[in-house]
Amino acid sequence: MYLHSVSFQSVSSFGRAFFCRLVLAICTIGLAIALTGAHPASAQVLYGSIVGNVVDQNGSAIPGAAVIATNQNTGVAASTTTNGVGEYNFVTLQAGTFTIKVAVAGFKTFERRDLVVEANNITRTDVKLQVGSMEQSVTVSGEAPVLQTDRAETRANVTSVELENLPVPLGRNYQQLYRTLPGVAPPFNSHSIPTNPSRSLEFHVNGTSDDQNNTRIDGVSSTTVQLPHIVSYIPALESIQEVNVVTSSFDAEQGLAGGATINVQIKSGTNEVHGSAFEYHSNQHLKAWPESVPPGQSQKPMLVYNQFGGTIGGPIKKDKLFYFVSYEGSSDHRNVSRKVTVPTDAMKAGDFSQFLANGIIIYNPYTDASGTTLADPSQRLPMMAPGDPRCDTATNPSCENIIPASLLNTPSAQIAQKINALWPEPNLPGLKNNYFASGGFAFDRHTIDTKMNWNINQKFNVFGRFSFLHYSDFTPTVFQSTGAQGRPIGGSSNPGHGHGETYSTTFGATYTFKPNFIMDAYFGFTKQGTNSEQTGLGKNIGLDVLGIPGTNGPRKFESGWPEFQLAGVSGGSDFATMGNDTNFMPYYRHDPQYQYVVNFNWTHGRHNVRFGTDIYRQGLNQTQAEWIGGGTFYGSQGGFDFGQQITGLCQDPPDCTTSSKTNRANTYGAFLLGLPDQASKSLQFPDAYHIRSMLYSAYIRDRYNLTPHLTVAYGIRWEYFPYPTRTDRGLERYDPTINKVLICGMGQVPAGCGTEISKKRFSPRLGIAWRPTDTFVIRAGYSVINDPYEGLELMRNNYPIMEPFGIQTPNGFTPATTLAQGLPGIPPVTIPSSGILDLPLDVGFEGQPKNLHRGYIQSWNLMLQKEIGWGFTGEAGYVATRSVRQLGFIDINAGQIPFTNRTTQPLLQQWGRTAATTFLEPLGTGHYDSLQASLRRRFSKGLMLNVNYTWGKSINFVDSSSSTPNIQSQSYMKMNRAPTGFDITHNIAVTSIWDLPFGRGQKWLGGKGALTFVVSGWQVNNLMSIFGGTPFTVWGDCGAAWPGNSPPMSNSFGKPKKIGSTSGFWYDPFAFGETYDPNNPGSCLRGSLGNNGFNNLRGPGVFNWDFGLFRDFAVKEPLHIQFRAEAFNFTNTPHFCTNALDYYLGDAGAYDPTTGRVTDPGTFMQLNGGINGNCDLAREGIDERQFRLGLRFQW
Repeated sequence: MYLHSVSFQSVSSFGRAFFCRLVLAICTIGLAIALTGAHPASAQVLYGSIVGNVVDQNGSAIPGAAVIATNQNTGVAASTTTNGVGEYNFVTLQAGTFTIKVAVAGFKTFERRDLVVEANNITRTDVKLQVGSMEQSVTVSGEAPVLQTDRAETRANVTSVELENLPVPLGRNYQQLYRTLPGVAPPFNSHSIPTNPSRSLEFHVNGTSDDQNNTRIDGVSSTTVQLPHIVSYIPALESIQEVNVVTSSFDAEQGLAGGATINVQIKSGTNEVHGSAFEYHSNQHLKAWPESVPPGQSQKPMLVYNQFGGTIGGPIKKDKLFYFVSYEGSSDHRNVSRKVTVPTDAMKAGDFSQFLANGIIIYNPYTDASGTTLADPSQRLPMMAPGDPRCDTATNPSCENIIPASLLNTPSAQIAQKINALWPEPNLPGLKNNYFASGGFAFDRHTIDTKMNWNINQKFNVFGRFSFLHYSDFTPTVFQSTGAQGRPIGGSSNPGHGHGETYSTTFGATYTFKPNFIMDAYFGFTKQGTNSEQTGLGKNIGLDVLGIPGTNGPRKFESGWPEFQLAGVSGGSDFATMGNDTNFMPYYRHDPQYQYVVNFNWTHGRHNVRFGTDIYRQGLNQTQAEWIGGGTFYGSQGGFDFGQQITGLCQDPPDCTTSSKTNRANTYGAFLLGLPDQASKSLQFPDAYHIRSMLYSAYIRDRYNLTPHLTVAYGIRWEYFPYPTRTDRGLERYDPTINKVLICGMGQVPAGCGTEISKKRFSPRLGIAWRPTDTFVIRAGYSVINDPYEGLELMRNNYPIMEPFGIQTPNGFTPATTLAQGLPGIPPVTIPSSGILDLPLDVGFEGQPKNLHRGYIQSWNLMLQKEIGWGFTGEAGYVATRSVRQLGFIDINAGQIPFTNRTTQPLLQQWGRTAATTFLEPLGTGHYDSLQASLRRRFSKGLMLNVNYTWGKSINFVDSSSSTPNIQSQSYMKMNRAPTGFDITHNIAVTSIWDLPFGRGQKWLGGKGALTFVVSGWQVNNLMSIFGGTPFTVWGDCGAAWPGNSPPMSNSFGKPKKIGSTSGFWYDPFAFGETYDPNNPGSCLRGSLGNNGFNNLRGPGVFNWDFGLFRDFAVKEPLHIQFRAEAFNFTNTPHFCTNALDYYLGDAGAYDPTTGRVTDPGTFMQLNGGINGNCDLAREGIDERQFRLGLRFQW
């Protein structure tokens, strides 16, 4: 579904073009005015600014006054003079605490201390001078309430005081505090430890895609290139000076993000040596029992979580050269467990007689007991082994359902017996989940952050940052005791060993050509190394040990166990996986990114003109034979799936759509015979593949002080996103008009494969800040951000970099191959000199279309902010976004008519193509509207308090740019428009830090003696979250999806009623049903999509209170020792959010055969206690109360 390439949708194409021209014209006129005007105000992403007006007691401007801004921590000073209208401006100031001194003949010298300057913000200090001698002085000290006086965006700053004192859960990740910010949906854990060793969180801001956030460390982007919704590096909490988060109406300097632009500032050294050392500890004895305790469990599993480290910073040469170093180590060791299903001894011996009572018959797929010729699936005979010693003739006189010994001795069965011998014995009763596996999980991480600042002279300052992360983790598998690998046990990781290093650097400088013309520039480099290796790697187990042809290969990543799935039915899990459980392992990723940024700041008259460029280069250097181009294919070791019907009986030949009654016994029978119903392998031809992507941008912005109380900022940003390339040639692109793969730049194929990529992507920015009084500000802003999502994850290993090969049963009953036959070889792909090659009709492809109609995000806000006394500021206003042409992945070969066969696939009709063919395409416009309000008090006089509230509504076609719509046929695309999966109507967050006013140096009980000692030094801290439930869809279980689309939704009978959790059900389960055909009881109504709609129901909300209690001891100034006790989920409240619900209709016990209405709910709509997603508030699956004890030294 294409939308007009230049239209806003919500604004006409003419309107957008006119608005861009208008802003460009304003910039041009502004520059012309600046040539003759007076003086400005500015702030940069990496630096802060101080601005103000100097007047006499009558309010008249004082020109020519000398103003000096001195960093109180480093002694570094900057100087300027007020312009003709009494304005002064300092730009490119390092964040910190400053003193401002103003002096002019005839007036007393004014000095203000303890002025806080934040990165990417403007601090306004207006000065009223008193008549007198310059030798006389007026000094003002203490922090003032912080009003955002000169910038229009919505923003928040998380300070080091908050980072170091609020109860941040295990892992101490600063991103945990994002859930306290207006407009931010609660972040959640994402991806495995080897992929995401920093444990970066995933989150949405103001209704936009989670791929739309850009995090920078000291000005340089820190993106996980393959997965842009998480960052590549998380600095240690105590190394961070502040975190600046901008969420709407962005300045022209800010790009590559439509949700949030975030800058993390690492601490710098000062003129005095300061440091800290800390140790935090938690274990299973400090953790409450979870809501759902496995039966018979009397002890909590072992958990030992330690975080330790320290910081130190100071001068190498006072006022000139400074250093800062931080180290943090994390050690997470725990015992993890999992229940899986394993066969009984009788089943392993081929004896399935116990299933006869349930009407289950194991049929012989061969014509006789020799196992040489396959039988017609409709003519099969039951398995019998007369006279076999395994047979109890008293209960089974015909020795039925026992596989004859001869069939267990065929070449394929002999291979299966090698695997069969590696099953552990059941240690739990029953036939399902009858094996309890446990083992030791370990995750160790070391993080180093360093920074050097060198003030060469008043004109030239440089700094350098180096950060390093090393990690190692091990996750046990369910069958590691027998050497058969299998699934991972618990944890947030892949099976086996993960390891790697991440390097991140920034080098920056500022140079003052003239007091009104300053350059700042920085270069950044990040290389993220993430590797994951399963056990058994290095040995060709499939080929050399088991003897299965076509498995494994000569390279290390092709070694190890093949995968053996005993799934039984599609999506089922009759038995645990044997061998390699993941088709994407092993992997070795070494992904670099480079960024070059140069900015110039020119102040002239009342104008501040800032312009610059940002060049961002991303890369993928990977070895990972993971096929992601559609279909289900095993990894480079190969894999085999065993289904129930291989030992079932076809009851409706020749179509064979109906089978005899089957269950897990039939699955295991097929496995013992070595007869899979499908087998596949993915072959990566080069040892490693590479992608390079470039993002170019430039901007210009003028901030104009129209009056001393009114500031207008206007600018425009240009961005260009060329088609990605490989290092040795162009990237691949599938052309559906000729059914060929094009290799860009090769032969007759043009560079970029002829893709139409606009070089005219201009995005306007406009902001207004009006100060009617000194304590009241009204701000309004508007910005357009181009969607920077490239989709590299899905474009990285297309054909011919990789080729999958699969064999499937033709009818569900006939084996696809045998273990003895294995897999045929896959010949390497030869790229013709023309650069144009055929794409096999059954091989998928994922990429971009020839003309990617890239979308953009409009954001705007109208905010009111007021000082309300006692150090508090209140703020409230309207914040909105429109995700115009929201990107998502669409299968252009999806079936177009519901519940029809493949004949409605467009590329099948045109070319005979059956495989999924997925393109990154625009879907439509997403809407977000909100009321955002906050009450804030910066930490002062021992108290900090923030209360934030968001009322919002988010509607879109997908949750993120990397998502796929539920329904992909073009005629039904509008049905995808619904509340997003992360939409939360009400969200309240409260944070506080309070030094209790008792004891030494405090208001009460400040004398001497034992009581004073007992009550001194206490601090209480709180982090509270209260938010509503997120939407969900009740999917039906009626009929398979048509190709490329999701299953149908359910039917509802009246409006579903929420009945709460007291009954065990969240919604009334009897209000739902399958889409049955009333004229054919028990059968699905073909062509019906159900009437429930997407995301029209909501799960339970969440209340969470994290609490900290600290006690500080002053040993000898400046040394302090602090004992800390923190409790996460202090009230031990179970968080039954949406992900804790069983809302799969297929789990209902029974339905009315005529109406399809649920008559027995089973577990459907029950709160099952599963904790994931945002239920545990990103605590890696630990939802119950967890205490943490800590000891911290500070000097």
